[in-house]
Amino acid sequence: MRTWKRLGIGLLMTTMLIGGGMASAQQGPAKETDPFQKLGLSADQRTKLDTAKNERMTSLSATQQKVMGIRQKLMSLVADKKAQDREIDKVADEWAAADREALKTETKFYKTIRQILTQEQLTNLSKGNGK
Repeated sequence: MRTWKRLGIGLLMTTMLIGGGMASAQQGPAKETDPFQKLGLSADQRTKLDTAKNERMTSLSATQQKVMGIRQKLMSLVADKKAQDREIDKVADEWAAADREALKTETKFYKTIRQILTQEQLTNLSKGNGK
């Protein structure tokens, strides 16, 4: 019983934190500094980078929507005494798969950056000198 209580509280806190983050993001995005700003990108590099960034955002948005649905499903199962542990575990596995999908998207984006930028630009970016 204690474990379920902790799991429920943890899931509730996670939901509230992510929900709060999404609410603040919907209020209007703050002006983010472009980490690639001072790397001296060519027009071709900028075009390729913008395309990669847009693909990444589209994919991550879809994954985020999927995770929100999975989280809601999990919360309803946790709140239902009749739900079996197998069902909860299955939904938790779906969540883990969605997290892996997001990680693959990020990794693909980073690999694309490696192909677009020169070694000097990558070094400056990794040192934070792109801002």
